[in-house]
Amino acid sequence: MKVLVTFFSQSGNTKKIAKAIYEQASESEEAELKKLEDVSPGDTAGYDFIFIGSPLHSGSLAAPVKECLNQIQSGPGQKMAGFITHFAPAYPEQDMDRFAEPIKTVCREKEIEYLGCFDCQGFLTESLHEMVQKKMNLTDEQWADMVKQMTGRPNEEDEGNARAFAKKILA
Repeated sequence: MKVLVTFFSQSGNTKKIAKAIYEQASESEEAELKKLEDVSPGDTAGYDFIFIGSPLHSGSLAAPVKECLNQIQSGPGQKMAGFITHFAPAYPEQDMDRFAEPIKTVCREKEIEYLGCFDCQGFLTESLHEMVQKKMNLTDEQWADMVKQMTGRPNEEDEGNARAFAKKILA
C-alpha cells in the first residue's frame, strides 16, 4: 500500500506528529512524508492512503489544508485520516468532530473512506500568546497555567499516541 503523510505546520507541532505517523507507516508500507506545499492535488490520486495534518487556526483547519482538501483528486479505494494539533489541553469530542468535518466532507464527496482523526496539544507560538490570552479573556495566572500545560508539547507520549493511531488505522 502506498501511503502519503502530508501536513501544514508553522510552529513545528504538526510536523512532529506527521513525522511520528510517517515513521509508523513506513515500518509496514511504502510511505512518503511531504509538506503540504510540496503536494499537488493531482499527485494524491496515486496514493492508497492519505494522512493529512493541520494545526487549528481560530477553531478551524488551517486555510492551506482546506484549500488542498477541496482540490484533492481521489483514486479508487482510497482511504484518508486526519491529524490536528492545537494549543488547548483538551476539546470535547463533539468539537473534534466539528474540526475534522472538512476532511469528512471531502471524503464523502470524493468517495474516499474516512478512518478518523488524531489530535494532540502543541505549543502555541509565543508571538500569539498575548492575542490569544486577550481573546480568551484569561487572567495572567490562568494564562500561566495554560502555558505550563502546553510547554514541551507535543511530547514523546503524544508522538507514541500518534504512532499507535497510525498503526491502528493502517491495520
